[in-house]
Amino acid sequence: METGDRLADRYVLGESIASGGMAQVWRGKDEVLGREVAIKLLHEHLAGDEKLLERFRREAITAAGLSHPAVVRVFDTGVEDGACYIVMELYEGPTLADRLAGGRPLDPAEATDIARAVLAGLAHAHGRGVVHRDVKPGNVLIAGGHVKVADFGIAKAALQGDLTTTGELLGTARYLAPEQVEGGEADASADLYAVGVLLYEMLTGRPPFPAETMIAEATLRLTRDPRPPSNLRAGIPRDLEGVVLRALERDPADRYASAEEMRAALERWTIESTRPIAPPPRPEPFAPGAHSFFRSWMLVPLILLLLGAAAVGVGLLVGGLEIGGPLGVRPAGPAGPRQPAAGPIAIASATPHDPPPGGGDEHDGDAPLAIDGDPSTVWPTEGYTSADLGGIKDGVGLVLDLAGVHEVRAVVLTTSNPGWSFELRPFAGGEAGEPLRGAGGETSWSAEAVTTIALEPAEMSAVMVWITELAPAEDGRYRATIAEAEVRGA
Repeated sequence: METGDRLADRYVLGESIASGGMAQVWRGKDEVLGREVAIKLLHEHLAGDEKLLERFRREAITAAGLSHPAVVRVFDTGVEDGACYIVMELYEGPTLADRLAGGRPLDPAEATDIARAVLAGLAHAHGRGVVHRDVKPGNVLIAGGHVKVADFGIAKAALQGDLTTTGELLGTARYLAPEQVEGGEADASADLYAVGVLLYEMLTGRPPFPAETMIAEATLRLTRDPRPPSNLRAGIPRDLEGVVLRALERDPADRYASAEEMRAALERWTIESTRPIAPPPRPEPFAPGAHSFFRSWMLVPLILLLLGAAAVGVGLLVGGLEIGGPLGVRPAGPAGPRQPAAGPIAIASATPHDPPPGGGDEHDGDAPLAIDGDPSTVWPTEGYTSADLGGIKDGVGLVLDLAGVHEVRAVVLTTSNPGWSFELRPFAGGEAGEPLRGAGGETSWSAEAVTTIALEPAEMSAVMVWITELAPAEDGRYRATIAEAEVRGA
């Protein structure tokens, strides 16, 4: 076929605009209705297969029954002079494959919007008994803020034949569900798996199972789980990552039950991520009168009292005072050796520790901010849905490397969101030891704006702040932040 040829005495071929493993797409004109259309012509070497032609025609007729804003409409189908064709809505613009070219990830919000639109189209099709079976970036069209899914039913017609000879399988293998790779029947769950692959690629810029060949890539999913996206790109919200990983479960029963359910999960994440931050409460205006009495004669004694308490605290910390005596504290007696004053230990580096089942990444790039000497910069954990880290793991840590073995006697932490709980543990060889004990025997603490922990002296080359419970953050999620960390020793 060539430009100017006519089909069914009404469709005129224009220029060729795309070509794939099964068919070539032409710009065309429907002279009866006077509208521009897209005409997909099956390749000649496939058009000679009578069984394939019949399946192709049958699936095209089924797809023509779909009418949804996120689905490319099918208007007509037929065979003429050995040419099998489908007439479709002409939708000009880039595909998702164009957007992902070069391994460029998308913003999580944009990736979620695209996935939600694809799932809306799939939900419409699934509700009418139509399964796509070939959801991939090349079949997702994006233009003018609109997203449409193309080629419904085409894959089913082809997959019942020998795709390895057409080359179509090689271009589609990345998005096949495990049951499709094993030759099983694909249902709506296979489409959801493919959307999971799309989301993974949009968020990370790479496929979930990279391999040297497409066939190897397809078979990897039969025995391996994908790396969590947050391992590859910092800042991916854990709730969104959870949607991706559930869609990529090997067992269809463990995936979402429907496209609508998966879309609703993404909708919930979108609502949470855009929830406005409540402004902090306005301070009550100062009212003169009763308060002025407090200011006038109580302020100086109060300051002296606070300074005295601070001096006692420092004395207890460095060993100059001990509990006892008629006033509650007394100079440290000769009962034991005098403890030297605790001085700062240089911290060589700060590294997040997020062991399994964590994703292995907790804003790693921001960790140096916890030891940069600037309290206005912070290392934050990821944001979670609840104080218990979303119920998915026991904790997350920040390892402070001391560049050699030191006797550690105290740790000082500064935070911008007090209220989270933590332990302090020695760390060596990639493993954490038992919790360190405070001077009073305690093994866990609640973070204040500035928290000073006096410890039973212990030698170590690294100390880990192991965060076990998070505090509410301004964005409505739960996290912990460390603005400055200091380790003190002899």
